[in-house]
Amino acid sequence: MTCPVPPSLPRAKFMIVDLFAGPGGLDIAATIMDEVESIGVEWDDATRATRRAAGLLTTTVKDVAALGPRDDEVARANVLTGGPPCQSFSVAGNRKGHKALEQVKALATQLVGHDDLKQFEAAWKEVKDKTDKMSDDRTGFVLQPLRWIMEAKLGRGKPYDVIVLEQVPTVLPVWKHYAKLLRRVGYAADAHVLHSEDFGVPQTRRRAVLIAQWDPENVDRPVQFPTATHQRYRKGITRLLQQDTPECEDQGALFAAPQKGKSPVKPWVAMQDVLTERPSDFEVVSNYGSGGDPKNRGRRTSDQPAATITGKVRRNRVFHLKETTSGAKEIGEELERLTFEEAGLLQSFPKKYPWRSTDVAQQIGNAIPPLLSLHILSSALRLGPPDDDLINKLATWTPKHPAPLTDEDLAEDL
Repeated sequence: MTCPVPPSLPRAKFMIVDLFAGPGGLDIAATIMDEVESIGVEWDDATRATRRAAGLLTTTVKDVAALGPRDDEVARANVLTGGPPCQSFSVAGNRKGHKALEQVKALATQLVGHDDLKQFEAAWKEVKDKTDKMSDDRTGFVLQPLRWIMEAKLGRGKPYDVIVLEQVPTVLPVWKHYAKLLRRVGYAADAHVLHSEDFGVPQTRRRAVLIAQWDPENVDRPVQFPTATHQRYRKGITRLLQQDTPECEDQGALFAAPQKGKSPVKPWVAMQDVLTERPSDFEVVSNYGSGGDPKNRGRRTSDQPAATITGKVRRNRVFHLKETTSGAKEIGEELERLTFEEAGLLQSFPKKYPWRSTDVAQQIGNAIPPLLSLHILSSALRLGPPDDDLINKLATWTPKHPAPLTDEDLAEDL
């Protein structure tokens, strides 16, 4: 089941096809932007249920490998985005992960430099035969966006105007290599690691992001990435007051002084800013141990951004912080663990986002923060930084075309 195509779709200036779309982190950012529409490709049935409840357009075909840029549902798209599965690369320094990175870079090189579709299809068959034999078949998914890019250029005859790819920071070498390859076929392209709290997300989450723009006459020009609007979190760093102006970077602060005429960065957005129904002071103790020691749990207080939200967010414990007579804070009683609604808020999803089915925690943990998506898309599409009105629209977003609930949609993931 898919959502109906909105009547305005053919008139949209930008039509995004989002590969590996997830529950809608990018899609809801797109829905609030003028002249932008999106359609997602998503394999997982539970995640598709959330997308239906949110009224997000999703392709009938679930498998990104079974679709291509010439298929009817996505043929009008002029923007390609995606965050392919990253399990093979997720551990920095892991020998197996490093080998997978190098394999993908070598295979990606085989997919560019072809003069026509027939040559490319022969190269893709050879590459696919190799990825199918890999121990982790998900490794080949990272090559799917490049297949779509080359098929759009050589088969559809209409290259994507803009490409945005994102994944965990360990995938940055692949995106840097992709950028090099894309410059060979007509794109200005680059890749960097972005920090979600830099853009007002109440969570520290790092993502490797590639932005490419079709510009065959000027492939070596710089590509503009979004500029930080908020203070970056570091352990031991004091949160800025609203009126504070950061020092120059060479004096040891996290940010360079704002340019003339620009506003200074704002303080980071803390957990207590969005989890307003909790006590003002609390501490979240992570399910994960720092430095590989399960006894050394990561801890964040409510005046800090959350640690990265994962599919195991419900295992994190929450404690009330009480002030002693000396003014110090000490651990008090244990509070209710983070709800799905709260975990979504820490990912910058709207408060009433309609999470559905039986793996909600995993959906939330796998999603890209919508607020980060809004900044990335605004920069990639050259629409200028999102203003306060647009950011408020995201916070108050509600589904436009929600599908009716089913018994399965109402099942709770405990």
